[in-house]
Amino acid sequence: MVRCAYEGCGWQAIAPSREAADEQYAEHIVTEHAETVDADIPDGMVQVRDGEDAEWRTMTVEQALAFHEGLHDDGGE
Repeated sequence: MVRCAYEGCGWQAIAPSREAADEQYAEHIVTEHAETVDADIPDGMVQVRDGEDAEWRTMTVEQALAFHEGLHDDGGE
């Protein structure tokens, strides 16, 4: 089951497959936890950062998902 790792967020995917759950999760992150920035980002890429003072990093959506999971992988699901 895919759950949102943001503190205080109770969202979880309801999907027939892991791929579908990942798509729902990406949509949830964009809708609920993303902010819009004025930047020139290549097609197919996103920008992420770890904390308000961290530097923005440009990467693919797949890399961003792995980056996010790595930040919140504390083993206490």
